[in-house]
Amino acid sequence: MKHKRFAAVVLAAALWLTGCGGAAAPAAPANSGAAAKSTASTAVQTAQKERITDQFALEKNISGVWGEEEVQYISVHVPQLECDSPDAVSLNKDLAAIYAADFREYEAYEEAGQPGGEYPQIGVGWDAYWYGDCVSLVVRSRYGGTAPWRYSGWCFDFATGQQITVAEMLQRMGLDPDTVQEQVQRQAMQAFDREMAQGAYYEGLRLGGELSQMRMDTLEYNELENLCLLLPQQDQLVLRGKYSCEEGWQQLDMEIPLTSAAPADPPVLTDTYDGVQVQLEGTQAAITLSPAPKTDQWGDIGIRVEQTRTYPILGAYNEYVDVCIGEQEDGFFRPVVYLLTKDGVVEYVDVLRCLLFGDAMICQDPIYFANNGVALELCGSEVNLRRADGSVLELAPLSAEWSAQEIPYSVIGSYNYTDETGWSWMDLTSDGSVQMGMQDNSRMDQGDAAYLGVVPEGVVLGISTDAGLNFVAAFKMDLYNENLTMTMIAGQNPFAEGETQLQMNRSYG
Repeated sequence: MKHKRFAAVVLAAALWLTGCGGAAAPAAPANSGAAAKSTASTAVQTAQKERITDQFALEKNISGVWGEEEVQYISVHVPQLECDSPDAVSLNKDLAAIYAADFREYEAYEEAGQPGGEYPQIGVGWDAYWYGDCVSLVVRSRYGGTAPWRYSGWCFDFATGQQITVAEMLQRMGLDPDTVQEQVQRQAMQAFDREMAQGAYYEGLRLGGELSQMRMDTLEYNELENLCLLLPQQDQLVLRGKYSCEEGWQQLDMEIPLTSAAPADPPVLTDTYDGVQVQLEGTQAAITLSPAPKTDQWGDIGIRVEQTRTYPILGAYNEYVDVCIGEQEDGFFRPVVYLLTKDGVVEYVDVLRCLLFGDAMICQDPIYFANNGVALELCGSEVNLRRADGSVLELAPLSAEWSAQEIPYSVIGSYNYTDETGWSWMDLTSDGSVQMGMQDNSRMDQGDAAYLGVVPEGVVLGISTDAGLNFVAAFKMDLYNENLTMTMIAGQNPFAEGETQLQMNRSYG
């Protein structure tokens, strides 16, 4: 019986290698014993290795690389898919152009002596992570011995002969891409905030708009299509991304559960203060406003709370252990919701500031030097942070100061938009000035744009104009195509009524 099973496994592996669309990876027969399972696993691994090979390999000590006279060790291995489908052919050509083209000339170089001491190591290598007939191909490259490795990934389905996205690979693994995307971006932002709170932050980052830009870059880079998918163990999924910091990009490996564990009851955190209520439950956070004597004061500035309304908190990515509502110290009812993260850092939502621009509650960037916190405490009308060392930090002056940030440089500039109603344009400057012309300049307006936070759709700006036009939108710049995507969050779209999203082209006039 064992001989027959072994022959069946080998035959299945051979069939699996026939073309791109062979049978699925063979499994060991039920109750076949450890030996048969091991044989099946070996056959599958052999079949997998034969599906991806080196299309270009160079292992050599040479001198004169890119004008450098010292001896350098070059180790280059560029993969290719052993498949003749159009997608495979195209991907193989791309890999050759990216990783092999610059090194082919060095095949003719004479072998040099051994490199000595610290020397620039130039390398390209790859790993393949399999899930049935699907593979995640991860290529690493480095062009200097002290440089960090750079990683890029591609997913391919040998059963269909088609290149697939990371999202499609996740679906084949039984995972919901949207859920995984949220998990990844939350982990990435927590890593970024932890880095800043531990000492990477300094004042110039915030005032120059670089801090908000780095947070936005971290969110944008960790979109699924930019990530490498790794399966280091059969039951372990890792998505390799990175986060931005002052020293450059830092690699970040984020583990994603392959199976859903029994959900634990998330802690529910709540607080109420004069018509303002906040509730946090797991990843869901919301602020509820109700008619009350203090919220009635807002009628003097045109904000009326005539009925109870709940707003989701946008831009909150951490896990929270405490929440407390207090007031700013400016003599007018200005409630602020403070959130304490599991890492001991304070975030906040300036409720009135958000309402002045539209009906949206945005979580402001963490106050990175309000850290090492263990609890939030209401003292009179203001909130203090109690720290692990027993010290107390007043938060009202910090949250008032922290809101002053310049607009990130990526969205600053002049843009135009054309539709059936005519030509429109918008100018954004770093100090928050905004000018707009709508419908062939039949309407022109100017005002202020305030940075509120970041969401996956982009940098959130609250815009208030002299003519009373208030709205909140997320802006994201596509530097390659030089267009700005504006996604409405609250208020009326000034350029295209009823449209929730539009693209504006950068102009240089």
